[in-house]
Amino acid sequence: MPSPIRRAAYAGLAALAAGALLLTGCASSAAPADGSAAATTGDAPGHFPVTIHNAFGDATIDAQPERVAALGYADVALASALGAHVVAAPESFTSVAGAGDEKNLPYIDPLPDDTTWLNPMAINVEQVAAAKPDVILATAGFTLDEALYAQLSDIAPVVSYEQALYAATSEESALRIGEALGESEAAAKLVAAAGDAVEKLKADLPNLQGGTFLYGQARDGVVVMLVDEANVTAKFMQQLGLVSLPAVTDLGGQGSVPGALDVSFEQAPLFNDAGVLFMTYQSDALQEKFETDPIISKQPIMTERYIPVGLEAATALQDPNVASVPWLLEQLRPGLELIPAK
Repeated sequence: MPSPIRRAAYAGLAALAAGALLLTGCASSAAPADGSAAATTGDAPGHFPVTIHNAFGDATIDAQPERVAALGYADVALASALGAHVVAAPESFTSVAGAGDEKNLPYIDPLPDDTTWLNPMAINVEQVAAAKPDVILATAGFTLDEALYAQLSDIAPVVSYEQALYAATSEESALRIGEALGESEAAAKLVAAAGDAVEKLKADLPNLQGGTFLYGQARDGVVVMLVDEANVTAKFMQQLGLVSLPAVTDLGGQGSVPGALDVSFEQAPLFNDAGVLFMTYQSDALQEKFETDPIISKQPIMTERYIPVGLEAATALQDPNVASVPWLLEQLRPGLELIPAK
């Protein structure tokens, strides 16, 4: 996928580092769901050596990894769920943004006390090396570039994305990591469990089918509203049966974030037709400014179907990896339950 997509994804995550998030990555079905385009292995899944084809070169893993460093949130979530010994992990954005002390993600079991915590916005190569990993997972490493990849490859084999950041589906990324860790069967079970969680929610909430949503980030006088249907967040919502509200999507124009549209507070009456309005914020002050704005506060949706999205839920929504999906659905459920039936 061309470099503008990568730059768009980085821009969204840079905003999140300040305490907010809007999705700007895109998903693609270019690679087969069985992961066959991503790796070549021995006689059967889990056999080593295994060679992973990355955007910046090939990585060969000679034996099943015993010490795993993870640079992205999907990487650590999947590695942990697959039972790997995680020796280095990205600290949560709650911690990075100074909004709390918890470094671990809420949908991951506690990591060992001696885990090396990495700032995902600025990976410290020396920290990674000191953790002595025998594989480095960076399929969701949003600051990864060719230079960093080369530095990390001097430490251990690096498993990154095959084409571009967020160019693979969450299912493909799970199978890719499962292949690298020698846990292909367990990874397939995680994929199935995520799918089952989605189907259960849809069965519980039949109102979702054909419903609409809006997901945006309030800034000074505008809402940066997600509108790109190729966005991974939008695709996740589409799995639930939802689409972004056409009245907003069809406004057109260039947003301040690629894949999104800037909607002025004066256009807030359009929001009322959405089944639910999910919002995330760069700061508490911006949330208060949005909620108390004389135009915004008068809109019926604000008292009927408006849900603020917390920082870690917004992070998970940025890249809904299969390990996080059951937890993420529970976080979104209060808003999803508000969507009127068609």
